[in-house]
Amino acid sequence: MEIIRKAEISDADVVASLILETGRSFLPLLFGPYVKLILGRLVKTPGTVFSFDSAYVLEIDEGKVVGIIVMFDGKTIRKRALKTAFALFQLMGFELLRRLPIFRLVWQRNKIRSNEFYVSNVAVDKNYRGMGYGRKLMLFAEEVAKQRGFKKICLDVENTNIQAIELYKRLGYVGTRVNRINIKNVRFAFIRMEKILSS
Repeated sequence: MEIIRKAEISDADVVASLILETGRSFLPLLFGPYVKLILGRLVKTPGTVFSFDSAYVLEIDEGKVVGIIVMFDGKTIRKRALKTAFALFQLMGFELLRRLPIFRLVWQRNKIRSNEFYVSNVAVDKNYRGMGYGRKLMLFAEEVAKQRGFKKICLDVENTNIQAIELYKRLGYVGTRVNRINIKNVRFAFIRMEKILSS
């Protein structure tokens, strides 16, 4: 049996691990060597961009979490950005100030309009991929977006993540632009993919 349910604070470790899977090379460059610890604390802190209160987990076989999805609307992201910055300063101290130009660059390139519903992270445990769980999570996100009155859903995916891009295309998502980010001489390209939701 499988269910998708709202994440709880007790899911924080698995949610943080799966979020890290969505950006294995990008997130450590962004957050530094303590990325997993930082993500775990952000997941546990209500109101941040990775918080359990914006996450859902896909659970199978009496409680095994095999997938996660983090999502919110465009209005919420602005509030969450401030809360996240405050939480990061508490966690990272002056190291955050050193990394501020990188965070600012990511924020500027990753604009989400207030009328858009945004999937921030979606991930399935590597041992459970290819079983349709990613598709189920995305269809769930679309239902949540529709219930909340949104006509459009969007996400950003790294251009090297071919499997995910193919899944999104099969689900009707279309690439609309490419955001390029250079962090410490490592180039990343993220494709913004969008889908108009039928009522």
